[in-house]
Amino acid sequence: MPAEDPVTADLIRRLGATDAPLPLVQALAQEFATGRFPDPELALNGLRAALAAAAETAALAGENETLRQVAALNAAGDRAAAAALLDGATEEPLLAAAARQDRICNAPEQAAARQIERLKAAAPAGGVFRATVDLLYEKLAAGEKAGDPFDMLLALELAKALYKRAKGGELGQAQTSLGNCHQIIGQFRPGRKHLDLAAELFTAAAKAVARTKQPENWAFSQHNLGGIHELIGLRHRDAAMLKKAIKAYSAVLEVFNSQGSPLEWANSTAARANVRAALGRMTGDAALIETAIADLDAVLEALKQEDHPADWASAVATLALARRHLAEVTGDATPLRTAIEEFEAADAVLAGLETPAERARLQHNLGLTALALARALPASDGAARAQQAFETALACGRRDHADYRWAESLTGLARVALIRGDQAEADRLLAEARAVLALDPASAALKDCEDLRA
Repeated sequence: MPAEDPVTADLIRRLGATDAPLPLVQALAQEFATGRFPDPELALNGLRAALAAAAETAALAGENETLRQVAALNAAGDRAAAAALLDGATEEPLLAAAARQDRICNAPEQAAARQIERLKAAAPAGGVFRATVDLLYEKLAAGEKAGDPFDMLLALELAKALYKRAKGGELGQAQTSLGNCHQIIGQFRPGRKHLDLAAELFTAAAKAVARTKQPENWAFSQHNLGGIHELIGLRHRDAAMLKKAIKAYSAVLEVFNSQGSPLEWANSTAARANVRAALGRMTGDAALIETAIADLDAVLEALKQEDHPADWASAVATLALARRHLAEVTGDATPLRTAIEEFEAADAVLAGLETPAERARLQHNLGLTALALARALPASDGAARAQQAFETALACGRRDHADYRWAESLTGLARVALIRGDQAEADRLLAEARAVLALDPASAALKDCEDLRA
């Protein structure tokens, strides 16, 4: 490992004590530190998973001479030579070792090709195309949940392979699957490249579906469009994208109504309301926010907590967020205490559902609402409540550039420190936040952080 590579050195430091061979640690750390996911937490996740795969192969080395050689080469840092020994494997335990070696070599393209060949040989019910779709979503979900860059990239390569081979009716599914992969990866990576690719793919998939012949599929394709435009619009404060999201969600509601499809109607109405409230805050349009609040009141009349607890909690949290936006636009702090109560009611439900991402997002927004209360009413408990919420958001997990808003919660804690007059603590928190947010120079969150540091 070059001495002048501080990023790799820091990754090895954060790995901590390990029994893994140093040459392998150095080779993997350098690769992940400079890889396609620049966030240090994701790099650490990838490093740990690859080392675990190598340890598993080494633990089985006593069973097979080839595995002994593979383990020795991995230990020396020669991962390519180890992979070559497993080329052409047709039986266990070498087949499983070859799959692990793809991770050790950080070779998602090779892993995808290997998985597809195994599916072809297995001739699964429903065909290889359907089985590949199922597998890629399994890997995408696992990668998203664990913050594992390898599984996310494996899903992407599987989706690319599907897209290249798709014909006729398979094309729309392939476009949607590839779009979903780009959307998830785009949430973990800085910049707009993957998100814009997802938008293009969802647009193409939507055009391929005839509303008159497949109204539900058309509606779902419009919901995908709404979701990606919302994500881009919120992340980059792009009003044009938010307007596109509103249009797409409104299209969904042309198909789903509260009588025939109550859950789909409720979720799409809540999503549109969230975008309307965000756009209203961005443009200073209180009437638009009030429209969003009215829509959310209607949603909560239709949704029953006991039947759909997660959807109910999401709608309540969205309503609370809209109230905060209204308070910010009008300068009237009255809605803030109601918003805090609604966030707390929603959190009480989410806490029992094992949904850390949703809880982290909720707690982050609760912290911002409590901060608004502290600024409007300095004698209130807003600052203390904000600190508690941001700390809870951080404890729920880290997923930078996405819904966990980890670095933004650090910025929130810095705001609390500034309210209390603790400049040194604020500077420390802002420096830590900026180190993450700077990975995406165009993000609105970085601008907020820089404004506070100025």
